[in-house]
Amino acid sequence: MMRTCFLIPCLLAMALTWAAPAPARGATTEGSLKSYRGIIHVHSNFSTGELSPAEVVAKAKKAGIKIVVFTDHDLVRASWGLPPFRNLLSYTMDFKPSVFQIGVDNYFDTIENLQSENSDMVIIPAIESAPFYYVSGNPIFGEMNIHDWRRHILLIGLGREAVKNLPVLHNGMSSRYFWTLLPGTILYLVPALFAIVLLPFRGWVRWAGFIVFFVGLIGAIDAHPFKSSPFSPYLGSQGARPYQEIINYTDTNGGLALWAHQGSLLSKQKTKFGNLLTPPHVEMLTETVNYHAFDAIYEDNYTASKPGRAWDKYLVGYLKGVRPKPIWGYGGIDFHSENELRGKKRVNDIENVFYMESLSNDAFYRALVNGRFYVSRGYTPARLQMDYFSLTSAKGQNSETYGGGLRFKGPPQISFQVSTRNGTAEKVKAQLIRMGLVIHTFEGVTPLKIDFVDRNPIDHKRFYYRLD
Repeated sequence: MMRTCFLIPCLLAMALTWAAPAPARGATTEGSLKSYRGIIHVHSNFSTGELSPAEVVAKAKKAGIKIVVFTDHDLVRASWGLPPFRNLLSYTMDFKPSVFQIGVDNYFDTIENLQSENSDMVIIPAIESAPFYYVSGNPIFGEMNIHDWRRHILLIGLGREAVKNLPVLHNGMSSRYFWTLLPGTILYLVPALFAIVLLPFRGWVRWAGFIVFFVGLIGAIDAHPFKSSPFSPYLGSQGARPYQEIINYTDTNGGLALWAHQGSLLSKQKTKFGNLLTPPHVEMLTETVNYHAFDAIYEDNYTASKPGRAWDKYLVGYLKGVRPKPIWGYGGIDFHSENELRGKKRVNDIENVFYMESLSNDAFYRALVNGRFYVSRGYTPARLQMDYFSLTSAKGQNSETYGGGLRFKGPPQISFQVSTRNGTAEKVKAQLIRMGLVIHTFEGVTPLKIDFVDRNPIDHKRFYYRLD
């Protein structure tokens, strides 16, 4: 029987390599590409970081990093309004700087100038977006709670005009949702227009007409249809809809949407404006579609990449035809300052190792789109690295690596080698996962070299492997 197999990156102790399922395409071997170390999810003083973009780039270059993806916040802003006209009678606060506050053009110009000054690197201006939140409590008489603000999505590859028009709360005026929001405006306009008929009368009828007219008019202005987002922060949780909206917008405008820190344990933060309350939201990985990747490795907590969890469920769904495309696992450093983690944070604690034809923006996007990368997390000179990772057909005619796919008959061979960056011998344990199930565990000392022929029964015509 002819089968189709996909290779998904792998996670190894403190390092991970993701090779995700992808449509079968022409073979590209690891040997024809060169590896470049990169960092994703980096903040500067354009938002919540302490260092300037130039200082971040200098530290990255010193650490041997070749690719830096800046992801400063679009807005760090929340609002509370007094009922019933919560948009007109509102107080809004920026509790941290942000790209929209400082200037989108300024942000892009700064990063692009850094790119021109550092031709031996790839430096990308991207955005960390908070598309939605909802409020509870009352800042006047009690505590103000801002729910789900930390449900963030990284937006990579958008041009500056697309960034300026992001469909997020408090991003100025927009006509994008005019027809969606117009019915709410009409609900107020109808009684206001009807009240005009009462104005020629005398006595209480006329006064009632004035009251209805002004309330209706103010309500129509409050509910105007020129908002930047179709969602209100005063109607409670909106589920996955606000996030799917920005994912679709990013996809339509040629960018890539990546979920950020969806498993983070940082569920409560105090700000000048109120409490940020965002529990882990791993369920968003299966409740949204068309995003490109998620942070399979994060600084404080990650669960979705463990065998049989959210990532595997998504990939199995993709191969069964219920998901439109595969998703990849990247490493999110979420760098703000070296003062984090009690002064132990470094800009390269979590690296993404990309396999690219050349060191260029286009080659980086191709590697990211096609899953040609793995992730390495480490805090000592002996951090793990993947020397190679491949899938070979039974007779050895065809071979693929990260993100690739093969059609073949007979049992395939999975080959990989794990070593340490400084060449020391370290114990390592790796689990080979197929369709969410661990089918073999390897243990040894680096450099650990494995050539494994999978003779386990295969019940699927289309399936994937990944290494954890």
